[in-house]
Amino acid sequence: MMNLLSRHMEDWSTPQYFCFAIRCEVCGEFWYSSSIPFSKAAQAADCLEKKELYDAIYQREKVRAKLAAGKEARELFSQCPICGRLVCDSCFLICDEIDMCRECACRMKERGEPVMP
Repeated sequence: MMNLLSRHMEDWSTPQYFCFAIRCEVCGEFWYSSSIPFSKAAQAADCLEKKELYDAIYQREKVRAKLAAGKEARELFSQCPICGRLVCDSCFLICDEIDMCRECACRMKERGEPVMP
C-alpha cells in the first residue's frame, strides 16, 4: 500500500515547509498532508555559502516528511480490490461481501456505507 501511496503522492513542498498531496481517483478531491517546517529554512535563506549543506539537509528532511505523509495517508485511503484505484474513505464503501469503491459498487449494484461519510 505504501508503494501505491508513494506513486500517487504529489510534492507541494516549499523551501520553508514540506507538504504532499494525493488525489482520490474516484471523486478527484485532494488530500494534503500536515505541513512540516524545514528545520533550517531561516539559515538556508541567509547563508548562501552553505547552500550545498542546507540542500542535503533539506532532501533528508523531505524524505522523512514524505514517509510521515504516507503513514498519515494510509489511514485515509484504500485500494479498491475490484478496479485497483486509490480512493479516499468517502468513496470507499464497506459492503456485505467485499469492500470496494463507490463506482464499482454502483456498477455491480452492491450496497455499502462509506468508511467516512
